[in-house]
Amino acid sequence: MLKLSNTVFKRINVISISFLVTIGIFLNLSASSVRGLKEYNDNFHLIKRHIGSIVIGLIIFNIGKKLSKEYYKKLASTGMLTISAILFLVLTYGVVAGGSRRWIDLGDVNIQPSEFAKPIIILFIAYHLSNIESDKSDFYNLRKALTLPALCSILVLLEPDFGTTLTISGIILMQLLFSEIKLRYPLLILALSPIPTYIAINIMGYRNKRFSIWYDKICEGTNIDSELLADECYQLFQSKVAISSGGLFGLGPGTSRARWGSLPNAWSDFIASIAAEEYGFIGLLLLIIGLVSLIISFFGLGLTSGDDFIRLYFVGMGSWVLIQTVFNLGGIVGLLPITGIVLPFIAYGGSAMVAIFIGLTMACLLYTSPSPRDVEESRMPSSA
Repeated sequence: MLKLSNTVFKRINVISISFLVTIGIFLNLSASSVRGLKEYNDNFHLIKRHIGSIVIGLIIFNIGKKLSKEYYKKLASTGMLTISAILFLVLTYGVVAGGSRRWIDLGDVNIQPSEFAKPIIILFIAYHLSNIESDKSDFYNLRKALTLPALCSILVLLEPDFGTTLTISGIILMQLLFSEIKLRYPLLILALSPIPTYIAINIMGYRNKRFSIWYDKICEGTNIDSELLADECYQLFQSKVAISSGGLFGLGPGTSRARWGSLPNAWSDFIASIAAEEYGFIGLLLLIIGLVSLIISFFGLGLTSGDDFIRLYFVGMGSWVLIQTVFNLGGIVGLLPITGIVLPFIAYGGSAMVAIFIGLTMACLLYTSPSPRDVEESRMPSSA
């Protein structure tokens, strides 16, 4: 019988990431080619940037895996203060695009600091919740761990970026659930979460309208109002057209019709729709299996580590992929509102790709060090 040890989860993790990054390159090669030709007169402009982001991420990963766990612990508070300050500057000096101020202009490249907040918050929460001061109250430890991450969430919401705020909030809640903090505290936060969610949805008119249309299922069925079909329901309708046109086995690699302009953001928010169109239900299913395997491996690596800090860090990483996968796949078929959340390791987005590779740098702690369970098993005499 296969033992789900730390080593098994390592292998699943590496295979899943390799598969998702590879299929992401092929999907972006097709999905981004038309936009590259129209805007840059180069079919390969966006895919070259996509691959460049992967290369940068791999370089950071290979540097990061040489550092020690203690170095990351020391970096946690400094990184949290730094990203908080940067997010504040984004609200003042950031680049406005699509009605949001989310980016910092670095010449040829715009970076999105809210993406880099995710691995830093995961690190910060993991550090503080694994170093609970036993002589202090749970409320004190929670306040110490959550004050700066909560501030970052508010700053991201003000950009506004509701999708990233949801992702960060979900990650924090999952880390709390797997920590040594009494269960009543994360459950209380979960019970109260509809209140700030309701406020966040209603403070922005477009967000309230989008949520109401989803909740009332206005874009469902065949008798959709023509004005809605040309506006609020357009993306969802075109996404469903792309998915359904793929059938079981797809139209074939590079043959997507949606990429020619009918489906906005085909290379990012709706990359899974392109996968279904070109590779069919089978291709989309394989993509989902890869994502689910990655999520399981992250949680498995954490729960078999025997170290509170590493456990909470990998729970954060698994939650990151889980939340974005659920909201993205749910959004493209209308089960959830469209939030602009992308699929990790697959969709186009330089900041998102580099950020998740930064998050992976902590993986070296498990890739290079055996878990207590593996050490114990290695000491057991082998049967003849």
